[in-house]
Amino acid sequence: MLAKFKDLREQKKAYKECVKRSKALPNDYREVYNIASRYMLNFSSNDSSVINLFPEMLDMFEMGAAEGRDVLEIVGNDVMAFCDGLLEDVSAQTWTGKMRAKMNESIHKKLGR
Repeated sequence: MLAKFKDLREQKKAYKECVKRSKALPNDYREVYNIASRYMLNFSSNDSSVINLFPEMLDMFEMGAAEGRDVLEIVGNDVMAFCDGLLEDVSAQTWTGKMRAKMNESIHKKLGR
């Protein structure tokens, strides 16, 4: 039980660090980061796995901003598709990943395959 609380505390600390880093981003990058991070948290059943993706996303954004690139050059025109790509790493733990697996299983069962 104590280990669980320590993990939660570390996750909270990591999340706060990401929030702090995101505030230093240019406005357009910060807006996309905020929307993308909320999207990923909303469609995840395991916040800790998703929070672990935030530093990676921030690294990409910080590098893109330093290079003077537009944020949409980094994420593409479909920001949610970008997020879904990041979430593929933790797809088994996301709500959509679980629903996708359940739906596929149901279809295969009904088709007898």
